[in-house]
Amino acid sequence: MSSHDKNKQNNRFSFLPKFSLGLVLSATLMAPMGLQAAVWLPEELAVVDLVNLQRSFHNLDSVQRDDRLHDSALAHSQSMADYNFFSHTTLAGPDSGSTPADRISDGGYDYNGWGENIAAGQGRAAPLYNTSSTAIDAARDVMYGTEDFNEINDFFTSQFDLGASGWDTLGVGLDGSHWDAWYDETGGSGGWMGSAGHRNTILNGVFDDLGVGYVWDGADIPPIQLDSGTFLDPLYTYWTQHFAFGDSVEEPAPVPLPGAFWLLGSGLLGMVWVGRRREESV
Repeated sequence: MSSHDKNKQNNRFSFLPKFSLGLVLSATLMAPMGLQAAVWLPEELAVVDLVNLQRSFHNLDSVQRDDRLHDSALAHSQSMADYNFFSHTTLAGPDSGSTPADRISDGGYDYNGWGENIAAGQGRAAPLYNTSSTAIDAARDVMYGTEDFNEINDFFTSQFDLGASGWDTLGVGLDGSHWDAWYDETGGSGGWMGSAGHRNTILNGVFDDLGVGYVWDGADIPPIQLDSGTFLDPLYTYWTQHFAFGDSVEEPAPVPLPGAFWLLGSGLLGMVWVGRRREESV
């Protein structure tokens, strides 16, 4: 949202800040809730596929879809959309003050470690950025910061002679320094893979499970509250990724919905906490 709302930044807010926040959080030990098949949007399923594609290039096991993490991620994206904020901490609404650890635990996942990436504004179609991209283009935008293969591939080819044959091989041979250069080239809008903190979460080998929550809010009305300051343009789209390990279940079959009326756009923050939590007695 640089010109056409594509890479806007305000105060501390950056759609792709080059940092990862670490929190040591405790939560009450909870047993998994009864599972029901979650409804995964095409955009969400496409993100899972892209995450596993990038993990495969680093010889990491795939993460599996987890309905509990999907629902906790979706709830946070919906909360950001409903109450006009963008943060890892719930800044408004009935769950004000809740953290990623709270959300994942309350969703029924008994974690040993977790990670959260969030984004907003990614996946709106050029040139007006007020219509929906296709599901796969939206997923590529939030993961890589662009829907244009030639744009990103030309950069890696010209700068490092590491061109790809297509989207399915984008990332082969690339390490953190290459992705960081893409981040700099795009002025901080290089997607989750372009941001070191988010990329480290995606490529963290301890994680087994992933949930992705995507919300399009066509009535998004600024100002959008941030941890520090406000953002003065509508974001329309809100994304959350919840990674975790320690409570895997058999992967359910996806239940997708048509994505024609869903829409995306640009803003990113990430945090991760990995370790054994303290079990609290009642």
